[in-house]
Amino acid sequence: MMNHTGTRIPVIILLLSFLLSAADGAGGPKTSEDYYWSGKDKYHSGDYQGAIEDYNNAAELAPGVAKIFGSRAAAKRKIGDREGALNDARTAARLGDKDAQRILRMLGYDW
Repeated sequence: MMNHTGTRIPVIILLLSFLLSAADGAGGPKTSEDYYWSGKDKYHSGDYQGAIEDYNNAAELAPGVAKIFGSRAAAKRKIGDREGALNDARTAARLGDKDAQRILRMLGYDW
């Protein structure tokens, strides 16, 4: 008698992988969260300019979300855009980002 349990699991995994990849492609327009997390991935892989582009898209869709501006400030700092980083940090601070507020206060900047 043949045991089918061993073949069932790989088929289920394959089916789930297919369904999840199909959902990614057919999910419609990206959300601000999609762009934000894509930007985080790019930032952590060293693609700071790509991260900034994703954060720009996220900020267009959700202009009141502090974490987007705080993350974009960090990416701008990495590429040497000091003024852009400071402006984004100030925006993040005004939107309630406690880390941005603390850092700006430490550096002697208002927001």
